[in-house]
Amino acid sequence: MKKKKEVQTVAETFDNVEIPADLKGLTAAEVQKKIEQGQTNQVEDNLLKTDKEIIKENTINIFNLLNLVLALLVLLVGSPKNTLFFGVVIINTLIGIIQELRAKHTIDQLSVLAKAKATVLRENRLQQIDQAAIVLGDIVYLRSGDQVPVDGQLVAGTGIEADESLLTGEADRVQKKVKDKLFSGSFITAGECFYQGTAVGKDNFAEQLTSEAKKKKTGSSELTKVLSRMIAVLTVIIIPVGLGLFYSQYQASDSMRQAVLGTVAALVSMIPEGLMLLTSVAFAVGAANLARKKVLVQALPSIETLARVDVICLDKTGTITDGTLKFETALMENISDSRFDAIMGALMQHLNDQNATAQALRKAFPASGDWQAEKVVPFSSARKWSGVTFKEQGSFVIGAPELIFKTLPSKMRDKIQPYLEDGQRVLVLVESPETLTEEFVYEPQLLATLIISDNLRENARETFGYFAKQDVQLKVISGDHPLTVSKIAQNAGIENAEMFIDMSTLSEPIDYDALVAQTTVFGRVTPKQKQFLIRALKVNHTVCMTGDGVNDVLALREADIGVAMANGSGAARAASDVILLDSDFARMQNVLNEGRRVINNIERVASMYLVKTIYSLLLAVIFMFITNPYPFEPVQLTPINALTVGIPSFFLALKPSYERIKGDFLNNILRVSLPGALTVISAVMLVQLASGLFRLDYQATSTMSVFLTGCVGLLVLYKVSFPLDKKKIALITILSVAYVSCYLFFREFFDFDKLWNRNLFFVIPLTFGSYWLFKGLTFVMERLVSWRIRWQKRRQAKKNPQSRVL
Repeated sequence: MKKKKEVQTVAETFDNVEIPADLKGLTAAEVQKKIEQGQTNQVEDNLLKTDKEIIKENTINIFNLLNLVLALLVLLVGSPKNTLFFGVVIINTLIGIIQELRAKHTIDQLSVLAKAKATVLRENRLQQIDQAAIVLGDIVYLRSGDQVPVDGQLVAGTGIEADESLLTGEADRVQKKVKDKLFSGSFITAGECFYQGTAVGKDNFAEQLTSEAKKKKTGSSELTKVLSRMIAVLTVIIIPVGLGLFYSQYQASDSMRQAVLGTVAALVSMIPEGLMLLTSVAFAVGAANLARKKVLVQALPSIETLARVDVICLDKTGTITDGTLKFETALMENISDSRFDAIMGALMQHLNDQNATAQALRKAFPASGDWQAEKVVPFSSARKWSGVTFKEQGSFVIGAPELIFKTLPSKMRDKIQPYLEDGQRVLVLVESPETLTEEFVYEPQLLATLIISDNLRENARETFGYFAKQDVQLKVISGDHPLTVSKIAQNAGIENAEMFIDMSTLSEPIDYDALVAQTTVFGRVTPKQKQFLIRALKVNHTVCMTGDGVNDVLALREADIGVAMANGSGAARAASDVILLDSDFARMQNVLNEGRRVINNIERVASMYLVKTIYSLLLAVIFMFITNPYPFEPVQLTPINALTVGIPSFFLALKPSYERIKGDFLNNILRVSLPGALTVISAVMLVQLASGLFRLDYQATSTMSVFLTGCVGLLVLYKVSFPLDKKKIALITILSVAYVSCYLFFREFFDFDKLWNRNLFFVIPLTFGSYWLFKGLTFVMERLVSWRIRWQKRRQAKKNPQSRVL
């Protein structure tokens, strides 16, 4: 038995890369000349909005323009104080711009850590530069897992395989030889090579396709779909409703001033401009918070998807384990220790594989000997082995036993079983009687079995325990032996990790829907199978895939959210939505929490804004058909919009709130907003009835309508603030006092009537009645929404029986 070796860790350099003698690379003078000619790979990054775009989107939009028009109309009828609402719009817009710019700059500063690098040959020396600094004619060095940064022509390298799925949609590996084309956006799956850039920047043949592939899955999420539909509906109806109300008010009062003020009051409350602003701010601040915790979100809408994740698929290496493998021992067969050392040293000298296994073996067996390689077959995630044919020495292969031997001998299976059950990785060293190709024609001879240990992450059990408490399922999808992966997953505390399957034993067609319902650990998975497993899980779940290797790319792109490790392959980072800058899977707790915080708070804020949108729209329609003047003036709505919606929404949008997301966005906001709006409408119409019966003047009815509307707004604020804490209670108390103060100390400015005269006899019972009506309508709405959710689940269960198991 070969004992484990004690080896010193050496920092990774390019010293072990053999540079062909005929390649020198560009000189510094040549590079400078190319830069002056503009022949660089500088391409505009479209993942985040620019400062100019942020300012433009926050200032020039349909709602701000509409508010401006309404403010001008109010000025034209000689009522400047009624334009106060536009001052609030300006303040909100400025706050939104400042918040979003601050968030963007935070992300920009930290995104440098995840910026794509390229290795180029210049002055006969390999050096790392930003991909944007590549110039036309640069010699670029690539190895397995690297993404091709620019179009070019292969000038040196053997055994090269490229995956061009980002360009063609096909996942088949393409063999490449000298003088073949390499396209930007593809990535190397096997071997190492040098190629010369023939196009840079926008001149790349595949630039359009590549940029599309690199863009994250930014299709409209549930939240943005609902808000977009709301905007579309309001945009269509706000003008005809406004014109109709203006005509009705003018006919009723025969006063241009009264008609304009009533119409403007209705339209101002109908516009949820603060909601759109706060949504973008909440996303930006969420991304900035994650950036400070070493998590880079490459597209802001991804944050909503993060909040809804209920299944996380992960690889073993780098997530459950820390990715540092260690050679433990070798079980010899027909080979001496000295011969074993010689073979392993020669293999490590000529194989430039950079995966974790290769690095562990390279530490244990430093490159040695003067054996001459005749043929090198680099590691591929599809083959699971690599090898070298040496002149006069023979062909040797190291890799996974199940994929090297067509049928694993029972004696070998019995020997390696205890190591697999202990969670260790098992490889075999074999000798082949033939010059190596991608497939074995003759059965190879076993020389030794290698045992490699994998370190469990220190915080693994704590991290996975957290996800279990949050009702987030964990699925382990790995290319390693399923028993090894299962044991490590069990040691890490992953629930149901004993339920595993060897995907290499299954033949097509595979029932992936049933498989994902019954299994937790999937071993010996091919990249294409990973993609199909994710696709099956997405039928009933919101799925997050974490990975760091080139074999994870298809799954990362298929998942609702792809999360890559910063120390992983460039291809994995390019295919992901989120990058963990310190490559620590425990950061996923921050990712999940921040996503939930953003969505929970946006739901709260949306409920508040939707209340005034609904009641304003319905009241506008009602007052189109009755002769009464509209009960609000723009200036009177300022206390309501500011104290019950605007100010508290900014606080609530940024508060910690990590409850699990339940139900869909529209159902959740309608639970509170619809009862609130109906309560306001009922209160206002009762005041109108009292006005007719008791001959109340306009100022009295207007004041009571505004007061009751504000009270309902504070009730809604109280409802959406749950769970309450000291800060929220203090906020609600201060806002309530400020609201009442408007009637006590600023009555004349807001055109309010006194409340402590006979109006008090109407206000007190209507206030208590509004409270109980709101509670009753909320109760009914809760039941209706719950019934609708159960009905949707039953319908889904009938449509897809597997969802019951899941």
